[in-house]
Amino acid sequence: MRLAVLGPPGSEREQVADALAARLGVPVVSLAGIVQAEVRADSPAATQALRHMRVGELVPEHVLLGMIRSRLSQPDVAPGFVLDGLPNRSVQGATLDAVLSDLGVAVDGVIDLVLADAEVLRRLAGRRTCRRCGRLWHTEFAAPTRPGACDGCGGELFRRDDDSPERITTGLGSYRPASAVVLDHYRALGKLVSVDATLTPAEITAKVLP
Repeated sequence: MRLAVLGPPGSEREQVADALAARLGVPVVSLAGIVQAEVRADSPAATQALRHMRVGELVPEHVLLGMIRSRLSQPDVAPGFVLDGLPNRSVQGATLDAVLSDLGVAVDGVIDLVLADAEVLRRLAGRRTCRRCGRLWHTEFAAPTRPGACDGCGGELFRRDDDSPERITTGLGSYRPASAVVLDHYRALGKLVSVDATLTPAEITAKVLP
């Protein structure tokens, strides 16, 4: 089986993808992992990708497609795979489907992790990081004994710039319209399954793969 998992920041998409893959006995394939592997191999595609990434640009579609095609041609994904977060803003659903078709496979289902903007803000804006040891805390879900101090090493806790409400809201403003195109594509194909992302990864897996 070949599945894709989509969801906004804070939806625990990676954990859900891992749980689904473990249940199916297939690997997880993520764009980040694909790019990192190409960088480690010092491939020409990685050189092109890094040129754009270093100046804050999206990697061109043809470069990403080449990387994706190469990864999905490897033997370990022949029995199936779970795509973590694909397609994205650069590689839309129809384009990815064309690549898969060339390889003689197709996405069987797309899992849409539904999470309201207010819940995304609640989950992300409350995160705190220890300056000394790097341990992660949360003001609501995993609060330290003393506010502002790490229980492990006593270091000061701070909120990363990426976890500020303003940055989160800006990111959602980009994610929602881009993901809508992808979701509409797979909805029209009858392959979209929407699941409440406030459930645990195990509960989501049980709903998707009963």
